[in-house]
Amino acid sequence: MSLFGSLARVAIYTVATLTLISGLSAQTKSPASDILELDKLKIIAAKERDFSLPLDATPTTGSRLGLANRDLPVSVSVVTQEVMQLRGLRTAVEAVEAAVGMTGGTQYGSIPTYSTRGFGSNSVTIMRDGIRQNTASQSSRTIDSFLLDRVEILKGPASLMFGEGAIGGAVNYLSKAPDKIARGDALISAGAWDSYRLGLGWGGPLSSGAPQRPLTVRIDYSHNETQGYVDRNAQRYDAAAGALGWQVTPALNLTLNTTCLKDWNESYYGNPVVYDGVVNTTIANAPIEIRTFNGATDRMINPRIESAARRTNYNILDNYAKTENTFTRLRAELRVTPDLDLNNETYLATQLLKWRNLETNTWNPVTQLVTRSSFLHIYRDDQLVGNRLDAISKRPLAGRPNRLVLGGFIERNDLVRGGTPTGYATTATSVSLLNPTATSGPGEATRFMKTSQIVIETTAFYLEDALELTASVKLIAGLRHDGIAIQRDTLLTPTTAFSTYHKSYAPWTGRGGVVWSATKELNFYASYSRAAEPTTQLVSFTITSNDFSLQTGRQFEIGAKGSFWNKHADFTFAVFDIEKNNILASTLDPLTGLRISQQIGAQNSRGTELAVALTPFEGWRIEANAAYTHAWYGQYAESLGTGIISRTGNAPANVPAWVTSFFVIKRLPNGFTINSGARYVSDRFANNNNSVIADGYVTLDTGLSYTQNRWSITLRGRNLLNAEYEPVAGTTMRRLADPRSVECSTRYLF
Repeated sequence: MSLFGSLARVAIYTVATLTLISGLSAQTKSPASDILELDKLKIIAAKERDFSLPLDATPTTGSRLGLANRDLPVSVSVVTQEVMQLRGLRTAVEAVEAAVGMTGGTQYGSIPTYSTRGFGSNSVTIMRDGIRQNTASQSSRTIDSFLLDRVEILKGPASLMFGEGAIGGAVNYLSKAPDKIARGDALISAGAWDSYRLGLGWGGPLSSGAPQRPLTVRIDYSHNETQGYVDRNAQRYDAAAGALGWQVTPALNLTLNTTCLKDWNESYYGNPVVYDGVVNTTIANAPIEIRTFNGATDRMINPRIESAARRTNYNILDNYAKTENTFTRLRAELRVTPDLDLNNETYLATQLLKWRNLETNTWNPVTQLVTRSSFLHIYRDDQLVGNRLDAISKRPLAGRPNRLVLGGFIERNDLVRGGTPTGYATTATSVSLLNPTATSGPGEATRFMKTSQIVIETTAFYLEDALELTASVKLIAGLRHDGIAIQRDTLLTPTTAFSTYHKSYAPWTGRGGVVWSATKELNFYASYSRAAEPTTQLVSFTITSNDFSLQTGRQFEIGAKGSFWNKHADFTFAVFDIEKNNILASTLDPLTGLRISQQIGAQNSRGTELAVALTPFEGWRIEANAAYTHAWYGQYAESLGTGIISRTGNAPANVPAWVTSFFVIKRLPNGFTINSGARYVSDRFANNNNSVIADGYVTLDTGLSYTQNRWSITLRGRNLLNAEYEPVAGTTMRRLADPRSVECSTRYLF
């Protein structure tokens, strides 16, 4: 479908919806509508702005019912723009890691990935203003935090809110809204390795003729650029966002948001792990062998990163990963009656990605050289268009206060995929560890080869309800049904028997919970959630996936949220138990002895999370959180060449047992502020064999700021302990984080 066709469909959806809601508004008009309704005045307390634990905020990622965070029977973290500025959080990844139990990192090609509650990668959904363009590995990009109003993180299965996937959780990047008060801000920072950031934004009213129905606007631009600590690892990110609000009538409000992202990267895939030999862990008392490492069976002897190769990039000279993304959303909010609202969203998201890299460099202990391989061309051209309509009722049920949301959406995702042209070499020459010969990749005479076109059409219907059974007990439940239809057309051999592939799914998911308000400031809750997730991302489905059903996930969670110490402290506490079933596992056919794949695997996690935010004295602000997770495979086996090997009881890769953080800020006299944050992530296994360990690490950041009127200047030190660590665990390659660095930034509010 062309971009013109997508925009035309957006226009049709919008016109039809506005016609519908305008008609409903006219039909429900009564003499009461002559009463003048004043604009809502939203007063945001300092805790809500400055803490990542705002219990009185109303996160849209946790529910569509408009409930306060403390009234939700799930765990939701909110990291606001003010928190990002206070802590010096430059990207969305750094913002997400401010939430309890979250780990993240930017991998090769600028693809962010997150892990929480024992699950990561595509089991954690990433969205932009609630729009899920695709799985994280397909569409997630690095975003400068300046562009965001806040980041919301929902922990545990999130299919009720966001459909298939999201067994581990969901991350939602939320844009800045149009502003009724004229104000702006400008940001500039400079740091190590020729790094600098620019941010400029302004919002305010555009019309003054009708105070009750103004036009409001918000415009933002950000630029983030660095040469990178590693050689040939330059990165550049540009983004622009705009929002326009129009109070058409006292009952009808329209908001148009659009965001354009553009990035370009020279990719650093990691340093090869040097080792002296390997031991086969499947054989008792196996001897040390001098050969290349096999992740399914081996353990390395003396694995390490050579410090002299720390800044070396083994990628080809002409590598790159570049994308252009857009997100556009038109939202209409109509107050039909005092107890009935209609909300409609029409949205369009696009992505164009081109990728050219040599992605593997591994140590060979026999030749004492670095073997390079996996040359890839990747091409993606995606267009997502959809429309969502929600009806929100606040009418009592059986005489008790009740909120009900009935809604649904329809969307179409058109995706073109391409790859390495036929005949291109996928390997390169081996090179020296310390003095590698820099070479270019295969010539580009043959352009990106478009291999397939995939269309994913989804319809969904859902309901959520919050019923106050008593003055202190709320019952909150939701149910969702998705209809997913996939069509894949092979472009290389369009006349063959399986050139067109069809698959459909119709999962039911949901969540149910109860919230007990023991006091006005203390709530206890319990909930049960269900989610569904494909065995592989939907865009990758082929005839080999035809017999597989969706994987299912469920979570039990109990917890408490509250305030104490005369509201000087807030806390959340949660205990969870998650199980993911129907995972693909390898078995042996009892008749033929051949290896086959069956959905008999399971993955489990249990854990506890605690977060506390407090203001103990005037000028002090302290936050601390800790998360413990025990994750394991309940039943799982992997392929071992001609046979299989059991992983039952092993820990999944990249799941730390402990994630803790501590942040403190003290406002000093004469405009000075000092803040410091420490973070600990424990050891993680890098493979399902649990033979490769990524060491735990501690990071320490400290900043000193001076504020005078509308100006502020900050000097910040990052990774002051100079920890050498991997944000995302690797096996034969480690993509290390930046070492100790210093940056200076200034911000001006106008």
